[in-house]
Amino acid sequence: MPHLIITTANIQDSYESRKEQYIESIEACLKYRHFFHSYTILECVSEKEDYLNKYNTVYSTEGNVHANKGLNEMKHLRSFLNQAGFDDHQPIIKLSGKYLVEDDYFFKSVQALWKKYDSIFKNDNDVFEGKGYHTFFYYMKKGLFINTIDSIDFSAGNDRPIEWDLKDYLLVNEKHIEIDRLGVLARQGTNSEKIFRC
Repeated sequence: MPHLIITTANIQDSYESRKEQYIESIEACLKYRHFFHSYTILECVSEKEDYLNKYNTVYSTEGNVHANKGLNEMKHLRSFLNQAGFDDHQPIIKLSGKYLVEDDYFFKSVQALWKKYDSIFKNDNDVFEGKGYHTFFYYMKKGLFINTIDSIDFSAGNDRPIEWDLKDYLLVNEKHIEIDRLGVLARQGTNSEKIFRC
C-alpha cells in the first residue's frame, strides 16, 4: 500500500490562514487512511510547529535556496525519500498541504492502478497551457520518484516550472498514466489567491 507525504511550508506570510488550511487538509486526508499504509507530514520551512505534534511529522533541513519554490520542494522530497528506508518499489502519494482532498477518486485510482503503473498524474491543461502536470497531488514509485527529481536542473538560474520537467520526463515511461481528475480543491499562491477544483 502507498505511503502518503503531505508537504507543508509554515512561512510567516499568512501564517494563521495557512495553518488552518494545513490542518483542514491533513484531517481530510486522514479520513481516507484505509487507502494508504502510512503517512508523513514533511515540513519544509519551520524547525518546529506545535500544532503538527499530533501528526507524524518530519522537519526537513534542506533549506530553501532556490527562488523557484518547486525546486526547493523537490529537494525536500528527495532528501526525505533517501532517508526514509523505502525500497524502490514503494508506492508514494504526494499532496501539497494547502490543497483539500474532497473525495476518494484519486485514492481509488491509485488503488486500482499502482501495481501496473509507476506514476499517475493529471495533465494541467484544465487550468494552464497543458505543458505540465499538476504537482500538488500525484503518485510515483520511490525509485522513479528519485530518478525524476535527479533529472531536474537545479542550477541557480533555473526558473522553468517543475510541472513541465515532470511531464517531459514521465511521458516516455511506458508504466506511466494520466487520469482525468483528482478530486481536489486547489489553493495556489502564498495567500491562496487562485482557487480551483480539478
